[in-house]
Amino acid sequence: MKAFRALTAILVAALLVLSTAVAALAQSDEGGVLEPPDCEGAEAALDVTSEQMTFDNETHTFVFEDKVRVKRCDVVIDCDRLRVVRYADENRIKHVIATGNVRYRDGTRHAVAERADYYEAEQKLVLVGNPRAWDVDRRNELSGEEIVVFLREERILVSGARVRFHPDQPHGNDP
Repeated sequence: MKAFRALTAILVAALLVLSTAVAALAQSDEGGVLEPPDCEGAEAALDVTSEQMTFDNETHTFVFEDKVRVKRCDVVIDCDRLRVVRYADENRIKHVIATGNVRYRDGTRHAVAERADYYEAEQKLVLVGNPRAWDVDRRNELSGEEIVVFLREERILVSGARVRFHPDQPHGNDP
């Protein structure tokens, strides 16, 4: 159960950073921005960089392309492209898509995939393209063909699942 919670924490933290990135781009109705837990001061500032960014007002879509990096506190997400779609009549996130070499890092927690889709209304995160999540300290690893995280239900569904529980070993960056 502890391993499941640790792996869930990795995926939920990745989702928090993606949704926080979007929230910073499109302020909430109250005018505030989502704040990540345990993060204050200058480190709490959201830093999204890319070679190019476009916004299409007609489709309510932000697109960050080439060398995309999202940083906040100790969390870093790298990908080739980040697409953020908002609802037309509201300042809320509808869908976030990170594609191409998606890499997530938060201290000892890591995740990789070719694509990460976040659906705000359903509170669902879908990782595809050789998705894998691991914790360097705990040496636990989760992989599969598709990893779906249902946040409201605190449930993970993995197609073609493989979970590896490693005994205590010297730490490294990759299990």
